[in-house]
Amino acid sequence: MLVKPDFNGGSIVNLMSSILRASGVESPYVEMEHDSLANLNDSDSIVLLILDGLGYKHLVENGSRTFLKENLKGSITSVFPPSTSSAVTTYMTGLAPQQHAVTGWWMYLREYGIVSRIMPFSSVINYDPLGTDISNVLNVRPLTHSARREYSIISTANIIDSEFSRFMAGDGGRVGYSEMEGLFTCIEAVLGSSDNRKYVYAYWPSFDEVSHIVGNKSDEAKEILGIFDNALREFVEKLGEHNVTLVITSDHGFVDVEKDNFLSTKGHPKLEECLSHPICGDTRTSFCYVRPFKVDDFERYVSKNLSDACHLFRSDELVRENWFGLYEPNPRLHNRIGDYAMVYKENYAMVSLFPGSEMPGLVGHHGGASEDEMLVPLIVIEG
Repeated sequence: MLVKPDFNGGSIVNLMSSILRASGVESPYVEMEHDSLANLNDSDSIVLLILDGLGYKHLVENGSRTFLKENLKGSITSVFPPSTSSAVTTYMTGLAPQQHAVTGWWMYLREYGIVSRIMPFSSVINYDPLGTDISNVLNVRPLTHSARREYSIISTANIIDSEFSRFMAGDGGRVGYSEMEGLFTCIEAVLGSSDNRKYVYAYWPSFDEVSHIVGNKSDEAKEILGIFDNALREFVEKLGEHNVTLVITSDHGFVDVEKDNFLSTKGHPKLEECLSHPICGDTRTSFCYVRPFKVDDFERYVSKNLSDACHLFRSDELVRENWFGLYEPNPRLHNRIGDYAMVYKENYAMVSLFPGSEMPGLVGHHGGASEDEMLVPLIVIEG
């Protein structure tokens, strides 16, 4: 069953509306009406902690004795596609992909005629920065810039000074850490830095990294989540001296894909012949740019050869049906979602293999519309 984001009060966009309005910023999206968020306005500090890759179903099924599950308030939907790039941009801007037009890990940037990894802001050839201002392709100003709270971003040292992070932080503070313990040390330091009201965005990537490499259901993934859970419990015990609301959630969940079901465009040359650009999006949703004279061939090929692996949609239909958000779309959105979207069924994924690249050895994938990927936890702890 495909799960559509609930932008009318049940998505991470609506969670951000609640946080922003408690920080003096109006959002076009309705707030999330949830009892656990009732005290946001009265909190001296709000900390939003993103556990990359932690799906709601995974926590319910594998976290029976965790501190995280003890404080679980329910599930909310991510955005579409449920990809780190799309969801983190929502957390940074308060807007849905309909408005911010960040549509996955790989994006076709018509402005430069290239496919980019948008968060490293690099081409697909390597991870070298593109060497241009990211505001040339991201034309939304993060709503957090107007917050009547001190705003800080806490993230790993290897990405805190990236073009993307610097753009999203704006005039806010940026704090980098290396080890997991450093994450909580940095949050404590920011909370104690002044008596001003604060909004802190913090990000932990390690669960996602392990889940990609060895799988979301692996012992390694469960172990690293357990280590984090213990550190979180110790951190919360120290929050009593602060009037803080800690909101913990995620950007997406995961599905594990068998090796034989991890497909590549190189394995489907007839499909590639129909495309004007490489597929974009993420490994569980492919945005396809189809040559006009190859539309019939493309549809026939997918129907005959890939119908077991994916659902095929016209991208403009997904916009009309509000998969990307509500209200007026960003003018750049249609350029970034192509003509068709292949949304993969359970246990399938696809990647575009560029010249000189090899099939990545990944087990865990995300970006599709299954419950495992789309539903993320809402955890709220008041200090």
